[in-house]
Amino acid sequence: MIFLVTLAGGLIPLGFAKTKGFIAMAVYFAAGVLIGTSLFSLLPESIEILGERTGYSILAGFAIFYLPQKFMLTHPCEEDDCDFHSLGMMAFIGIAFHALTDGIAIGSVSEMPAINIVVEAVMSHKIPASLALSLMLIAAGIKKQKVVGLMILFAMATPVGAILTKLSLSISNPDLLGHALGFSTGNFLAIAGSDILRRLHQKQRANLYLRLALLTIGCCLPLLHSH
Repeated sequence: MIFLVTLAGGLIPLGFAKTKGFIAMAVYFAAGVLIGTSLFSLLPESIEILGERTGYSILAGFAIFYLPQKFMLTHPCEEDDCDFHSLGMMAFIGIAFHALTDGIAIGSVSEMPAINIVVEAVMSHKIPASLALSLMLIAAGIKKQKVVGLMILFAMATPVGAILTKLSLSISNPDLLGHALGFSTGNFLAIAGSDILRRLHQKQRANLYLRLALLTIGCCLPLLHSH
Protein backbone atom coordinates (compact mmCIF):
# COMPACT_ATOMS: atom_id res chain seq x y z
CA MET A 1 0.00 0.00 0.00
CA ILE A 2 2.82 2.41 0.85
CA PHE A 3 4.40 1.69 -2.53
CA LEU A 4 1.16 2.46 -4.41
CA VAL A 5 0.38 5.64 -2.44
CA THR A 6 3.90 6.96 -2.92
CA LEU A 7 3.96 6.19 -6.63
CA ALA A 8 0.51 7.71 -7.20
CA GLY A 9 1.56 10.96 -5.51
CA GLY A 10 4.70 11.14 -7.62
CA LEU A 11 2.91 10.61 -10.93
CA ILE A 12 0.34 13.39 -10.44
CA PRO A 13 2.70 16.27 -11.40
CA LEU A 14 3.60 14.53 -14.66
CA GLY A 15 0.23 15.63 -16.00
CA PHE A 16 1.48 19.21 -15.75
CA ALA A 17 5.04 18.56 -16.92
CA LYS A 18 4.60 20.63 -20.09
CA THR A 19 3.22 23.61 -18.17
CA LYS A 20 6.53 25.25 -17.34
CA GLY A 21 5.03 28.18 -15.46
CA PHE A 22 3.00 25.88 -13.22
CA ILE A 23 5.98 23.66 -12.41
CA ALA A 24 8.22 26.66 -11.69
CA MET A 25 5.71 27.99 -9.15
CA ALA A 26 4.85 24.58 -7.68
CA VAL A 27 8.50 23.97 -6.81
CA TYR A 28 8.13 26.60 -4.06
CA PHE A 29 5.34 24.48 -2.58
CA ALA A 30 7.68 21.50 -2.76
CA ALA A 31 10.38 23.46 -0.91
CA GLY A 32 7.84 24.34 1.78
CA VAL A 33 6.95 20.66 2.20
CA LEU A 34 10.61 19.81 2.78
CA ILE A 35 11.10 22.64 5.28
CA GLY A 36 7.90 21.81 7.17
CA THR A 37 8.67 18.09 7.23
CA SER A 38 12.18 18.68 8.53
CA LEU A 39 11.15 21.14 11.28
CA PHE A 40 7.82 19.73 12.41
CA SER A 41 8.33 15.99 11.90
CA LEU A 42 11.93 14.80 11.51
CA LEU A 43 13.61 17.19 13.97
CA PRO A 44 11.29 16.49 16.96
CA GLU A 45 11.55 12.74 16.39
CA SER A 46 15.34 12.88 16.20
CA ILE A 47 15.57 15.02 19.35
CA GLU A 48 13.30 12.59 21.18
CA ILE A 49 15.79 9.79 20.49
CA LEU A 50 19.14 11.58 20.62
CA GLY A 51 18.55 14.74 22.62
CA GLU A 52 21.20 17.39 22.02
CA ARG A 53 23.31 14.92 20.03
CA THR A 54 20.96 15.32 17.08
CA GLY A 55 22.78 18.51 16.12
CA TYR A 56 25.77 16.56 14.79
CA SER A 57 23.56 14.50 12.49
CA ILE A 58 21.76 17.60 11.21
CA LEU A 59 25.07 19.34 10.48
CA ALA A 60 26.39 16.27 8.66
CA GLY A 61 23.22 15.93 6.58
CA PHE A 62 23.25 19.62 5.67
CA ALA A 63 26.93 19.75 4.79
CA ILE A 64 26.95 16.57 2.69
CA PHE A 65 24.07 17.83 0.52
CA TYR A 66 24.85 21.56 0.49
CA LEU A 67 28.60 21.73 -0.05
CA PRO A 68 28.77 19.53 -3.19
CA GLN A 69 26.24 21.79 -4.90
CA LYS A 70 28.37 24.86 -4.17
CA PHE A 71 31.89 23.56 -4.74
CA MET A 72 31.66 20.36 -6.79
CA LEU A 73 28.60 20.59 -9.05
CA THR A 74 28.62 23.11 -11.87
CA HIS A 75 26.01 25.76 -12.53
CA PRO A 76 26.45 26.59 -16.21
CA CYS A 77 23.66 29.18 -16.06
CA GLU A 78 24.45 30.75 -12.68
CA GLU A 79 23.95 34.26 -13.97
CA ASP A 80 20.73 33.52 -15.84
CA ASP A 81 17.31 32.09 -15.07
CA CYS A 82 18.47 28.53 -14.46
CA ASP A 83 15.70 26.03 -13.80
CA PHE A 84 17.29 24.28 -10.82
CA HIS A 85 19.58 22.17 -13.05
CA SER A 86 21.68 20.82 -10.17
CA LEU A 87 18.73 20.18 -7.88
CA GLY A 88 16.95 17.13 -9.25
CA MET A 89 19.27 14.23 -8.45
CA MET A 90 20.39 15.70 -5.13
CA ALA A 91 16.74 15.98 -4.16
CA PHE A 92 16.16 12.37 -5.20
CA ILE A 93 19.10 11.11 -3.13
CA GLY A 94 18.09 13.09 -0.05
CA ILE A 95 14.38 12.33 -0.10
CA ALA A 96 14.95 8.68 -1.01
CA PHE A 97 17.29 8.36 1.97
CA HIS A 98 14.51 9.66 4.20
CA ALA A 99 12.18 7.08 2.67
CA LEU A 100 14.64 4.42 3.78
CA THR A 101 14.51 5.80 7.33
CA ASP A 102 10.73 5.44 7.19
CA GLY A 103 11.32 1.81 6.34
CA ILE A 104 13.73 1.46 9.26
CA ALA A 105 11.06 2.89 11.57
CA ILE A 106 8.47 0.42 10.30
CA GLY A 107 10.82 -2.55 10.40
CA SER A 108 11.99 -1.77 13.93
CA VAL A 109 8.44 -2.04 15.33
CA SER A 110 7.18 -4.76 13.00
CA GLU A 111 6.60 -7.15 15.91
CA MET A 112 5.11 -4.54 18.24
CA PRO A 113 1.55 -3.23 18.72
CA ALA A 114 2.76 0.21 17.59
CA ILE A 115 3.23 -1.00 14.01
CA ASN A 116 -0.17 0.31 12.85
CA ILE A 117 0.49 3.77 14.30
CA VAL A 118 3.91 3.96 12.64
CA VAL A 119 2.58 2.83 9.25
CA GLU A 120 -0.24 5.40 9.41
CA ALA A 121 2.24 8.14 10.30
CA VAL A 122 4.49 7.18 7.37
CA MET A 123 1.56 6.95 4.95
CA SER A 124 0.28 10.39 5.95
CA HIS A 125 3.31 12.21 4.55
CA LYS A 126 4.09 9.98 1.58
CA ILE A 127 1.92 11.90 -0.89
CA PRO A 128 3.36 15.35 0.01
CA ALA A 129 6.90 13.95 -0.13
CA SER A 130 6.37 12.22 -3.48
CA LEU A 131 4.70 15.34 -4.91
CA ALA A 132 7.64 17.45 -3.78
CA LEU A 133 10.21 15.10 -5.26
CA SER A 134 8.38 14.72 -8.57
CA LEU A 135 8.03 18.49 -8.94
CA MET A 136 11.74 19.00 -8.31
CA LEU A 137 12.72 16.32 -10.82
CA ILE A 138 10.49 17.85 -13.48
CA ALA A 139 11.76 21.36 -12.71
CA ALA A 140 15.33 20.10 -13.12
CA GLY A 141 14.51 19.18 -16.72
CA ILE A 142 14.63 15.41 -16.24
CA LYS A 143 12.72 13.55 -18.93
CA LYS A 144 9.31 12.10 -18.15
CA GLN A 145 10.36 8.47 -18.57
CA LYS A 146 13.28 8.93 -16.19
CA VAL A 147 11.05 10.69 -13.65
CA VAL A 148 8.71 7.68 -13.69
CA GLY A 149 11.64 5.32 -13.16
CA LEU A 150 13.02 7.40 -10.29
CA MET A 151 9.59 7.59 -8.65
CA ILE A 152 9.29 3.79 -8.83
CA LEU A 153 12.66 3.50 -7.07
CA PHE A 154 11.56 6.09 -4.51
CA ALA A 155 8.31 4.22 -3.87
CA MET A 156 10.31 1.03 -3.28
CA ALA A 157 12.67 2.63 -0.74
CA THR A 158 10.39 2.41 2.30
CA PRO A 159 9.26 -1.21 1.77
CA VAL A 160 12.88 -2.25 1.10
CA GLY A 161 14.07 -0.42 4.22
CA ALA A 162 11.37 -2.12 6.31
CA ILE A 163 12.22 -5.59 4.98
CA LEU A 164 15.97 -5.18 5.46
CA THR A 165 15.51 -3.83 8.97
CA LYS A 166 13.25 -6.70 9.96
CA LEU A 167 15.70 -9.24 8.60
CA SER A 168 18.80 -7.62 10.09
CA LEU A 169 19.59 -8.32 13.71
CA SER A 170 22.22 -5.55 13.70
CA ILE A 171 19.70 -2.74 13.25
CA SER A 172 18.34 -2.79 16.78
CA ASN A 173 19.99 0.31 18.20
CA PRO A 174 17.42 3.15 18.41
CA ASP A 175 20.24 5.68 18.03
CA LEU A 176 20.62 4.58 14.41
CA LEU A 177 17.12 5.78 13.59
CA GLY A 178 17.70 9.01 15.51
CA HIS A 179 20.86 9.79 13.55
CA ALA A 180 19.12 8.91 10.28
CA LEU A 181 16.25 11.30 11.09
CA GLY A 182 18.69 14.07 12.03
CA PHE A 183 20.66 13.48 8.84
CA SER A 184 17.44 13.71 6.81
CA THR A 185 16.55 16.96 8.60
CA GLY A 186 19.84 18.48 7.47
CA ASN A 187 19.62 17.32 3.87
CA PHE A 188 15.98 18.44 3.53
CA LEU A 189 16.97 21.94 4.67
CA ALA A 190 19.94 21.91 2.29
CA ILE A 191 17.81 20.82 -0.67
CA ALA A 192 15.13 23.43 0.01
CA GLY A 193 17.54 26.26 0.75
CA SER A 194 20.36 25.82 -1.72
CA ASP A 195 18.66 26.82 -4.97
CA ILE A 196 14.95 27.32 -4.33
CA LEU A 197 14.92 29.86 -1.51
CA ARG A 198 17.85 31.73 -3.05
CA ARG A 199 15.86 32.18 -6.26
CA LEU A 200 12.88 33.43 -4.29
CA HIS A 201 14.90 36.60 -3.71
CA GLN A 202 16.70 36.74 -7.06
CA LYS A 203 13.67 36.65 -9.32
CA GLN A 204 11.63 39.70 -10.21
CA ARG A 205 8.88 40.73 -7.80
CA ALA A 206 6.15 39.48 -10.13
CA ASN A 207 4.16 36.74 -8.40
CA LEU A 208 6.27 37.19 -5.26
CA TYR A 209 3.28 36.90 -2.95
CA LEU A 210 2.02 33.82 -4.76
CA ARG A 211 5.42 32.18 -4.40
CA LEU A 212 5.51 33.07 -0.70
CA ALA A 213 1.98 31.71 -0.27
CA LEU A 214 2.90 28.41 -1.93
CA LEU A 215 6.00 28.15 0.24
CA THR A 216 3.96 28.82 3.39
CA ILE A 217 1.26 26.30 2.48
CA GLY A 218 3.92 23.68 1.86
CA CYS A 219 5.55 24.45 5.23
CA CYS A 220 2.23 24.13 7.07
CA LEU A 221 1.07 20.94 5.37
CA PRO A 222 3.20 18.61 7.56
CA LEU A 223 1.53 20.13 10.64
CA LEU A 224 -1.64 18.30 9.67
CA HIS A 225 0.18 15.01 10.23
CA SER A 226 2.45 15.90 13.15
CA HIS A 227 1.97 14.04 16.41
